[in-house]
Amino acid sequence: MPPAPDDDRPPAAKGYGQGYAYFGAALNFTIAILLFGAAGWAVDGWLETKPLFTIIGAFTGGTLGFLSIYYRVKRDTKR
Repeated sequence: MPPAPDDDRPPAAKGYGQGYAYFGAALNFTIAILLFGAAGWAVDGWLETKPLFTIIGAFTGGTLGFLSIYYRVKRDTKR
């Protein structure tokens, strides 16, 4: 039976893979803030309430992005 693909990699290569996974999570966090902030900015332009919904959107995106990272780290530490 051939070894699993992860068994052939040196320990440093496994660490790089994990690093890229966490970089993706950080990118997800950033994109969540930007998208929710942009959506809030669009609503502000529509309702003429600047900067109320922009701030709410940015905080909502930050909160959801943080929770995404939190649950990912929590899941990864259980393994």
